[in-house]
Amino acid sequence: MKKIYTQPRIETVANTPQKMLCASGGINAQISGYNQNTGGGFSQPTTPVIIGVICSSLLMLGTACSTTNNPDQPKQQAELKPRTLIVQTSPQPSPQERGIQRLPQATITDEGTTLDALWEINDAVFYRNLSRNEYIDPDTKKSVPLSGTLRADKAERIASFTGGRVWCTADDQLALIYPNNPVNFTFHDDPLTASYTISVAEQDGTLETLAEKYHHIYGIASVVSVTETTANAELAEMKSLMTVCKFSFVDKDHPGTSLPITSLQIKKGGTGSPYTGTYPQQGTVSIAQNVSAWDVSVGPEWKASDNGGKPLTITPTGSPTEVYVALFPEMGATYSFTVTSGGNTYTGTATATLNEGEYVVAPLKLTKN
Repeated sequence: MKKIYTQPRIETVANTPQKMLCASGGINAQISGYNQNTGGGFSQPTTPVIIGVICSSLLMLGTACSTTNNPDQPKQQAELKPRTLIVQTSPQPSPQERGIQRLPQATITDEGTTLDALWEINDAVFYRNLSRNEYIDPDTKKSVPLSGTLRADKAERIASFTGGRVWCTADDQLALIYPNNPVNFTFHDDPLTASYTISVAEQDGTLETLAEKYHHIYGIASVVSVTETTANAELAEMKSLMTVCKFSFVDKDHPGTSLPITSLQIKKGGTGSPYTGTYPQQGTVSIAQNVSAWDVSVGPEWKASDNGGKPLTITPTGSPTEVYVALFPEMGATYSFTVTSGGNTYTGTATATLNEGEYVVAPLKLTKN
């Protein structure tokens, strides 16, 4: 799967719809992703950093099938069966009305001034029926799959996604997750909730890898009507759970030339925190039925230095002058940066508010040690 992030332009409006096919049928859906937010960005103590914060929105679209598990409604339960699902996106306010930009996508491209995105053939999203913990097929007496994969069949901004048989019925809710195959996905019977893990470790600084493995998006679709063989669902919007940053560095005593980056370490800066000198390697996303995507966020798992905590380390191939990094959203945090370049070490700090779905361009000045 080829992923490319493009460089966003400040105050650019990007609107990318996408379409999914579910179970032997087709799906049309639109997703919104990275948002523009002028309140974020990195600033350094003595020299303000010029940052381009651009909002691109991401991908997602979904197919969903499932039914509410209610023992008092045996008829509805009996109607759960594999169906061809069509997911349609509910009408959305314009970017101007919401004050954000929208960019539904899996592939992200940096065009120098703005982020762009589209679907590629075989891009996959994961779905899980949030309306029941288990269902036994009355014919086979076996438990049926309530989760699976939907795949894009076109390389377009608005694509179609196809999947196998999707077990669902009216009023079911489906969680939609990108990238596919979420780590440590756990479904909890009572109440009907779930959680999964997001990792930021082992990034290589490329936009392609970030888009494929670290561009985490979540959405939820509701099945509104069914026939014997088909189902229709509505998807509001999908949201990005992360902040994407593009970092470049210069020696503040010799400005004008970007430093080639052999390695980059990012950690919590400042003093007085048990987590100073560390950065979360992963976080947990908790989801549930009847909880909108906009109320879902990732909880970073901070660890103290003496308890396994460590910096986030980016090791790019070669020595690029720019690296793309997915970070957890955080309000008004101070970060410390250590860059190795040409056998030398450079350090510095910057403060930023990182918002969900934001794209931040951050050129920073460091001091040679």
